[in-house]
Formats: sequence, C-alpha cells, structure tokens
Amino acid sequence: MIALYPGAFKPPHRGHFNVVKALLDGSYNGTVYSKDDYKDKASSLFNGKSKDKPKIDKVVIFIGGGERNGIDKDEATRIWEIYSKHLGNVEIVDGQKNPMFAAKDYARENTNEQFVAVTGIRGEEDFVDLKRVTTFNNVDNVQGLALASKPGSGIRATDFRKSILAGNLDQIIDFFPEELTREQILDILSDLKDKIVSEIIGSNIDGFINEYFIKEEQVKEEKKAPELKEYIASLLEYMLDQGMEITPLPEVKLRKDEAEAANFFGRTAYYDPNNKEIVLYTLGRHPKDIVRSFSHEMVHHMQNLNGTLGNVQTSNTNEDEHLQELEKEAYLTGNITFRNWEDSLK
Repeated sequence: MIALYPGAFKPPHRGHFNVVKALLDGSYNGTVYSKDDYKDKASSLFNGKSKDKPKIDKVVIFIGGGERNGIDKDEATRIWEIYSKHLGNVEIVDGQKNPMFAAKDYARENTNEQFVAVTGIRGEEDFVDLKRVTTFNNVDNVQGLALASKPGSGIRATDFRKSILAGNLDQIIDFFPEELTREQILDILSDLKDKIVSEIIGSNIDGFINEYFIKEEQVKEEKKAPELKEYIASLLEYMLDQGMEITPLPEVKLRKDEAEAANFFGRTAYYDPNNKEIVLYTLGRHPKDIVRSFSHEMVHHMQNLNGTLGNVQTSNTNEDEHLQELEKEAYLTGNITFRNWEDSLK
C-alpha cells in the first residue's frame, strides 16, 4: 500500500517528519475511512478501538506551490530531501498549485497500485478535514487514511514561523526531527534566515540572537521588553500571513528618552531607511501604543523596500506633498493592520 501525503509544508517540520516515519514503520494511529463514515472512524482513533490500519510500503509527498513567509516549493523540497535521508522509501513530488489534485492524478496514472490519502487530525475540531477524501471520487484505487497525531507530532507550521520570528533558537530546534544532525539543522536554518528573518539572525548561526530588540538604554519597566517582543512577533506573523511584503525585517531598537517623553511634540518612533531600523521610544507609554507605532513604522519599511519612500528631506508634512502621501498610507495601513491584528487575537 502506498500513502499519498499532500500538503503545503511551508516549512516541513518535525510533525510532518514523524507522520511519514510512523507510516513507514507501522507505529501510526490511523484507520481507512470514506466520506460516509469519517466521523465514526475518526472517533475510534481517539478511543483506541480502531484496528483497520493498512501496512504502508511507500509514502509519496506532494508539495504545494505558492509561497509562505518567503518559503517556496523549492525550499520545502530541499528540506524534505534532507528529511528523506532518515526515512526510507519516500518519493517527493511537485504538487503544483493544488497538491490534492496532484495526488489524484498520481493515483490515476498508477492504476495497478493501491493508495491511501493521508489526512492528519489533532482532535474532533479537525474531523471536517477528512472530507477532503471527496477529491478522490471516481478514483477506485484510493481510500482515505485518517491519522491521529501522536505526542510531538501535533505541531503547526505557524508556530514554527513564530519561533523563528521571535529568534528563540532552543524552541526552533525543537521543531526539527531528532534524527537530524546539528549540521543538517544549521544548514536548513542558514537558508531559512535568508527567506524569513535575514535581518534578525546574526551572521553566525551559532550566535542566533536571543534578543529581538536592542535596548539602547535600560527600560525601567523590566517586563516591558519581553512583552513587546511577544506582541510584535505576533504582529509580524499576522502581516506575513496577510501577504504584506515586509522581509527582510528591520532591526528594532527600544529607546528610553526623558527629553522626548517630556516634550508634547517629542518623538514616539521613527524609521531609518538607510539602516533599515525602527526606533521605538518607550518611556511612559502604554505597550499597546508602542506596538501601534511599530505598525506605522513597518509601513515606512515596506515603502522603503518597494522603492516608494524616496529621499525625504523634511519631517514637516506641510512642506512636502510626497511626505504627506507617505504618512497618509502609514497612518491608514498601519492603524487598520494593527486593529485587524488586535481583533484577530480578541
């Protein structure tokens, strides 16, 4: 029996690896199902009652097209090729725009083989995903295979990307298969840094920065920096999910400045296009207000990346119509992005 495993895999992580490994060594918790009995069959997996588990001799991985956070199909394929060295009988296939359709075509072209189409589930909330088996209607040699996540396999690619954005090396390593060597992990990470966080990963991967922010002066509220780091990482992830072109990411500096804080017209934040740097003034400000400023400055960063920022010679919007248009975009896009992100969390 051959397992068809379609997905986006942006990027492939330990959970994906463990699925393939468990399929091939027979340790997986799964059952064949159809569109008519998927709920009952899926429930049986979590009740420990299912015994309808075929022996898998080969896994065919279909990698979807498109790009997520700078990770494209070629990058996902390269990572799977590294993983495959530790797995066994694995075939990696270009999933084109829709990996489910690519899997269907693959089964149709190999009528002498019997297939199961794999769908992973973490709990009852994922049962609806099993209805994807209807993609294989009228393909007689394909059945559905529901696969319940084992401990350590229920990982989300979104969490992987968030850990990369947050710059936590310990957490990032946990997303990779234990079978990988340190050199293989560093090889993958050194490539991901160019795709996702080229500006927040040091030139030496072993020195992967553990502080996202550079604090030019110590902030009185000691808990403020970690809190800002968490929220800004979340906002960056949201921006990336919305398809906003923000990479390479800027450097972020926190600055405590009593003179600016005491001045009603003092600075709250600014963007330096030459150094791709955002400076946030923190003294006496609510963290939410600081993150809102960050969202505004990120629009200027995007303007710089796409070439629309130009060479602004003044900070007075009354003196420069181009600056006024840039600020309109930053206020509108920055504020609505911040509000939409906030509402998504609420």
